[in-house]
Amino acid sequence: MKRFVALFLAILICFSFASCGKVESEKKDSNEANTITVTDMAGNEVAIPKDTKNNTVATTYGVVTPFFVTLKMSDRVLATTLKNKGFLRKVDETIINTGDIGNLTLDSEALAAYNPSILLCRKTEAEKIAIGQKLGIPTLSVFIESPEEVIGIYTFLGQVFGCEERAEELVNYINDELKSIEELAAKIPEDQKVTAICMGSKLGEVAGENMLQTLMIEKAGGICEVKEIADDEMWVDIGVEKVFSYNPDFIFVSSSNPLDYKVAKLYEDSSWSGMTAVKKNNVCLIPAKIDSWDMPGPAFVLGIYYMMHCMYPDVLTSEMLQVEIDNFYKTFYGMTFDGETLGYSVD
Repeated sequence: MKRFVALFLAILICFSFASCGKVESEKKDSNEANTITVTDMAGNEVAIPKDTKNNTVATTYGVVTPFFVTLKMSDRVLATTLKNKGFLRKVDETIINTGDIGNLTLDSEALAAYNPSILLCRKTEAEKIAIGQKLGIPTLSVFIESPEEVIGIYTFLGQVFGCEERAEELVNYINDELKSIEELAAKIPEDQKVTAICMGSKLGEVAGENMLQTLMIEKAGGICEVKEIADDEMWVDIGVEKVFSYNPDFIFVSSSNPLDYKVAKLYEDSSWSGMTAVKKNNVCLIPAKIDSWDMPGPAFVLGIYYMMHCMYPDVLTSEMLQVEIDNFYKTFYGMTFDGETLGYSVD
């Protein structure tokens, strides 16, 4: 009898292990059937829900917010960081009412409560990425600094959120604009090209060679004076004396961050009076006051056109610039704005 009971228990245990193995296998097969694998902008392969048209998202990387809006997927954004809030209120009230999971730091409890299908993180923010992964939320790394990355993130978000057609439309628009810009820049004789730099939120702070603002100057046909300055896509404080030594023909001033100086004051400051850009009235604040044209986002094409108009008004006239501004806002936001609203002038 004892041997019989032992044999029965052994058979029962084996059957239980086999059943558990089958359940785990079926669970794994079910999960795989409901997911697809995508490669994010850092090269990581991540499984995400297969029903991409219903995927929701949360992020602390505010730079991606205009991409959500222009892809017409704001209703699926559970939490994001808002920049240029005044402009976003004009174009998409839905995005204004999204939640918040932090900016500089990620609120893990808030993230868990929202439980989005996808968490988007800047690829350099390893701690935030780890939090998302720990919570079991598919976490995708993204980064936007160059024109190629602006195009790339549209294609990527189109795949992840099932809005490929809209993404393709916007990518085609940007590519066409870049081609037009290249054709215009080709008309500028080499001996007539001017030098330029882009200055940041404080005097003496400039965009290095890897930053979008420097690439914009070059695409607009300018010669950027700070090509040798690189600091991992960050603003670099080289000091006012170094800016004086470059003495560029044009100084463009970023509008992507609050300034601790006023452009008008530079014209009144005797220490700046010897600068070529100051003497020729060529210190230009990049528009616009509610939708910055030098942020890593779709409006960078307008920033390039604006720079080209400033440096070479015969190549890109004020009338041509206005057409580009109107076409951009119609394509991306379905409406246009006057110069006073956006804070620009094409004169």
